[in-house]
Amino acid sequence: MKCEILINNESIGTVDFQVIDLTMGAISGILICNENYYKYQSQIRKQTSETGISNLSNFNYKIITENKIEILAQGGIGIIDSEKFNELTAECAGVNLSLFETQN
Repeated sequence: MKCEILINNESIGTVDFQVIDLTMGAISGILICNENYYKYQSQIRKQTSETGISNLSNFNYKIITENKIEILAQGGIGIIDSEKFNELTAECAGVNLSLFETQN
């Protein structure tokens, strides 16, 4: 499911989320960042380096579907951006996966 990722209501990119764990309601995907992402990249990389992920305790992340529905993630939302890898990953857990069933 294609979604937009926001920090404080500012879009930082899009993700095509896939279900990665049914029992935990976990979804993940590659973040295709836009120019706004670079305002936060150094902080996100620092948080990833220190704790393995930048999450809701670091930024007010939001995920919005193409249909403008906010995905509520009871287990949190996070971004992994490591300087060692050339890939940005967004993930969240505790998601009501019925949203994914209606999108297919």
